[in-house]
Amino acid sequence: MSEVLYRKWRPGTLNDLVGQDHITKTLLNAVNSDRISHAYLFCGPRGTGKTSTARILAKSINCESTNQGEPDNNCAQCENINLGRSMDLIEIDGASNRRIADIRELSEKIHYSPTSAKKKVYIIDEVHMLTQEAFNALLKTLEEPPNHAVLILATTDVQKIPSTIVSRCQRFDFKRIPLDAISHKLKLVCESESVDISSDALDLIARKSTGSLRDAENFLEQAIVTFGTTISVGNLIDFFNIDDHQLPIQIMNKLILSDLKGALISVSDFYEKGKDADQILLNMIELARSLILVKAKVVSEKELGESTWKSLTSVASKLEMPDLINMAKIFSAAQLQTSITPTFPLEIGIVQVFVNLRDSHKEISQTYYQVNSTQSKPTPVLNTPHKAIEIKPVNNSPELHPVTTTPPPFKSKPVESKEILKSINHVREGLSGELDSKWSELIKSLRQTGHRFNLGALLRGCHDKDIEGDFLIFKFKHVSHMERLQTEIDNPTVFAELNKVIQDILAKEYKIKIELLNDNQNSNQSPSQKSHLVKTVQAMGARIIEERGK
Repeated sequence: MSEVLYRKWRPGTLNDLVGQDHITKTLLNAVNSDRISHAYLFCGPRGTGKTSTARILAKSINCESTNQGEPDNNCAQCENINLGRSMDLIEIDGASNRRIADIRELSEKIHYSPTSAKKKVYIIDEVHMLTQEAFNALLKTLEEPPNHAVLILATTDVQKIPSTIVSRCQRFDFKRIPLDAISHKLKLVCESESVDISSDALDLIARKSTGSLRDAENFLEQAIVTFGTTISVGNLIDFFNIDDHQLPIQIMNKLILSDLKGALISVSDFYEKGKDADQILLNMIELARSLILVKAKVVSEKELGESTWKSLTSVASKLEMPDLINMAKIFSAAQLQTSITPTFPLEIGIVQVFVNLRDSHKEISQTYYQVNSTQSKPTPVLNTPHKAIEIKPVNNSPELHPVTTTPPPFKSKPVESKEILKSINHVREGLSGELDSKWSELIKSLRQTGHRFNLGALLRGCHDKDIEGDFLIFKFKHVSHMERLQTEIDNPTVFAELNKVIQDILAKEYKIKIELLNDNQNSNQSPSQKSHLVKTVQAMGARIIEERGK
């Protein structure tokens, strides 16, 4: 049976390591000068050569004739380690041997002398999986190791290892392997295996491996098994589904063109064709990340590929950084939502992004500047929510001056009060209409909110509601209903939850005001209701059944 590529092409010497020159140099010097530490800690992402380096170091330590710190791979000790039959190289999987009993057994056996090698080498892989008790037992061995033993700990999550363990080891941080280094190594493998593959295809595999050489070699082997010894970029795109950016870019372009209907239809079409809704959402999140990186100019065409780079730069040029940040937040939040309809969280996210982009474009279109020139005619002002105001030039300077929404102190045509009131009423009607349309959703979202009373139930008794400026006003017919609601929102926790729901549904933060209807304000204020005692009892849930005179 043939050997898989990542095992067949596992490095045999330190100089064969890919992308870890800083580690190679230090270990070579240590072997050359015979300054071998009793414990090493190799940490870094998967597939970057940690275990391979540990085995090479074990060979270098025990090799009968090293060459400039490198093992010769010909002596008995090197051959035994290469064939996996050395009695003095013990590899332990930290994930399956994580108990204190396993480490105690190691601590006992480590004191036995090597069978035939100079040093007994223990390699503990995924050491972060050990229990706290096991770490405590290992700590004693690291403090007082026998002279004939060397421990090499390897991990992909160094944060989980106690600092007492880390401080007793020589630490080496393995970094993700650069794309060029992975492509070069894959090219050597393909030449040796007689595989005809373009450099673009190798770069594509290198990008998909995200810095892991082992993953890259596995992807290459899958491609060889599937397509034979002739592999093209098209083969890889179809097989590995690497062009995931094209679908979200297509959706994003429709949103930029304000084609919400087209964006939602695209989602529906791709879902009907078998695309997973969760995967499409993940692709939208990844698109947001890539666009932010492109906008910030921290990635290159080499890292993304020519076609993807062109598509991303085109989209990024049409959006501002705040738009991209909001997009990332919206789709990340949608990922946490669940629904009976699989596409619903994605569709809601797309609608929110569309609304944000529309509002952003409105803000840009409403920004205007006053241009002072020598011309006699007034400078027109761009569309504003109120009637346009013509502003006459003040001086002869051609400079640009940003004009705020507050009218400038120089002469302008008077704006009739009727027009202002008409515009304000129009805005208020729009806000009130939005409140009416989302009232049921607001009540539903508050049905589990409250301390003593249910906020949703209390607001159902609200006779009228309105929006005035930054205030959301709830109007009641009865004082008791009004006071119950006031009692609830006096609780800071309930008030914070109410504010959060209002901001989520109405897309704006409002201050809360509770009022009595004007025609009920006096009729409902009976003498007994002015009593503090009566008010306290009403706040606890009591209601007035009958009032009698003195």
